[in-house]
Amino acid sequence: MNKITLSVIKADVGSIGGHTKPSDKMMDLVKSQIAAAVEQKIIIDGLATYTGDDIAITMSHRRGINAPEIHQFAWNCFLSATSEAQKTGLYGAGQDLLVTAPAGTVKGAGPAVAELEFERDNQNKNRPAEAFLVFTADKCGPGSYNYPFYSVFCDPMHDGGLLLNPKMRKGFVFTIVDMDCKEGDRFIKLEAPERSWDIAALLQNPDRFAIESIHSRYAPEEQIVSVSATRLHNIAGKYTGKDDPVAIVRTQGIFPAPEETVEPFMLGHFVTGGARGSHVMPLMPVAINTPVAGPYCLPLIALTAFSMDADGMFSQEYIDMFGNVAWDATRFKIQQKAEEWRRQGFVGPTMASHAELSYTGIVDALAALEKEFIIRK
Repeated sequence: MNKITLSVIKADVGSIGGHTKPSDKMMDLVKSQIAAAVEQKIIIDGLATYTGDDIAITMSHRRGINAPEIHQFAWNCFLSATSEAQKTGLYGAGQDLLVTAPAGTVKGAGPAVAELEFERDNQNKNRPAEAFLVFTADKCGPGSYNYPFYSVFCDPMHDGGLLLNPKMRKGFVFTIVDMDCKEGDRFIKLEAPERSWDIAALLQNPDRFAIESIHSRYAPEEQIVSVSATRLHNIAGKYTGKDDPVAIVRTQGIFPAPEETVEPFMLGHFVTGGARGSHVMPLMPVAINTPVAGPYCLPLIALTAFSMDADGMFSQEYIDMFGNVAWDATRFKIQQKAEEWRRQGFVGPTMASHAELSYTGIVDALAALEKEFIIRK
């Protein structure tokens, strides 16, 4: 059995002039380490990209999920990039590396991690070819995937495949995690379409509940989606930046097609994030390797499409899905949406909820003001 693991690990370890982008030298260091890891057979294949100020490492290998060798390799890449950021005086060097050294896995240590494992076999009746998407987001939380992935896997208004593909009509199993639970991984598994409304009831609160994974019910052994559903402020106990989630989505055949998977991102749905991670802003689809440069740093999401051969090697070319001109009109609309929304300033729903702001400096200001209140009788 030819089991392949896909791992995407992403972190902010320093950027130029503020939270903009990692330097070319930082990216070159990571790319050289990936090439060496392929040569040493630590990984089968790998790619380094950036979205905003985050470096994302996409890897294929045969070591399984949570493999210490893979997570340590990614950690070492981030340490090298951090050293370069420190040496050249870049902002936020090592920001997402919240521990001195990870305990086997970097989950809970700061970086965003999405992984899934599957059998890669050209003779597999369900998956004779492997196509997958890698989403990398910046300036937003893990719940940012709730709306688009619910739309794709539960709503035929967004995904015609739910009506047209008999194998997709069997439905899916959602694993949803409670990100407020600090005692352990508190999660629930719900089947769609039968429990779509229960799924919606949880996903309505993207600051607390997030999709962690989605599996096929037609082929229960097949995981389709993996999302990094962890909160940095739960790890650090203070505001350290947004969680900047990654996601892997396998596509085609018995799974949704790429064009169905991207359709919900035309909305520019509102997510918690933006400047200081403390605003509610529309999510902007951008090309890979796009820096943060706009006002209030709109939350960004990039998308790379791959194919994979039977040995786990990526296609020599990959597709920059959101970099296409087809998304220019969407970007213009979202920019207008953001500008109008920001006119409301700090008042009401344009700022993050108090649960989110509780990790920022506004807590001290409110505590001081509390002492000045007087009760009128």
